[in-house]
Amino acid sequence: MPVASKTLLVTGATGFFGRHLIPYLAARGYRVLAATRRDAVLGEGINVIIVGDLSQNIDWARHVEGVDAVVHLAALAHVTSVIPEPEYDKINRQATIRLAKAAKAAGARFVFMSSIAAQSGPSAEHILTEENLPSPTTAYGRAKLRAEQEIAASNNHYVILRPTLTYGTGVIGNMNRIVRLATLRIPPPFGSMRNQRSLLAIENMCDAVDFVLTSDAARNQIFLLSDPEPISVAEMVAFIRLGAGLGGGGIPVPPALMSTMLTLLGRRELWDKIGGNLITSVTKLGRMGFQWKINTPEGLRALGAASTGAALKARPVKAAISAYP
Repeated sequence: MPVASKTLLVTGATGFFGRHLIPYLAARGYRVLAATRRDAVLGEGINVIIVGDLSQNIDWARHVEGVDAVVHLAALAHVTSVIPEPEYDKINRQATIRLAKAAKAAGARFVFMSSIAAQSGPSAEHILTEENLPSPTTAYGRAKLRAEQEIAASNNHYVILRPTLTYGTGVIGNMNRIVRLATLRIPPPFGSMRNQRSLLAIENMCDAVDFVLTSDAARNQIFLLSDPEPISVAEMVAFIRLGAGLGGGGIPVPPALMSTMLTLLGRRELWDKIGGNLITSVTKLGRMGFQWKINTPEGLRALGAASTGAALKARPVKAAISAYP
């Protein structure tokens, strides 16, 4: 059922998260103000507010006046050594804190979309929970964590979400590369990879944001956000291929052989990204009463079905592997 009308300011409106979340929230009865760098068409009933680049000193006070909550999705998200660490700090921490302080002054709830990278590197030997000491390994993750810490210290009405790798129609970045790899005519060499990864359906992300916007118990809390059950890399590829109407899963190359080959090629960091476990516990969010509508297998099958045919351009296996998260 639609919620009672509330006004929300949502940043990152034209990104993957924003293009799913904004129409979802509007359909739920929220009045949505979409903050963008430049003019954009986001659908009927969506009010676009052009605020410019986040690196600039935006006058957020006038944009959050009369707003019930702010959902901050915008970030510098490209995890690469080419971008210097101060750039991540400028966008992902400094700009975030300016907006969080404006939201506090306006009496608005502040929902910050952080990242699992604020908690962990690309793999972890134990199941991650909110109680674990955060140990980010990238400039992106460190900036996100610092933003979380300053929000918690300076804002008295916030919620922080740490999503895992997210998938859904129109996905970009690493997950798009995985889909391209999985839907090649020749299956990728991941058939023997039984390591477990927690993923997040974009539909579950939208439901979670709606939940924390209306839950009093979620106030001033941090939540790991993923689908409830992890999945192996081999299963991930198999379900995408099943949805795409392609036969068979990945080619069963022994993981030890893949690890050795990548190490000899000077690409050990790539194996660290695809060869380890990254499992998150979402027990805390579940205890609050949140319910997941999508499970990972059905979500990946739907993604495979939506990604077939001319919508995908075939890419060489080597190039696709290099972008695997």
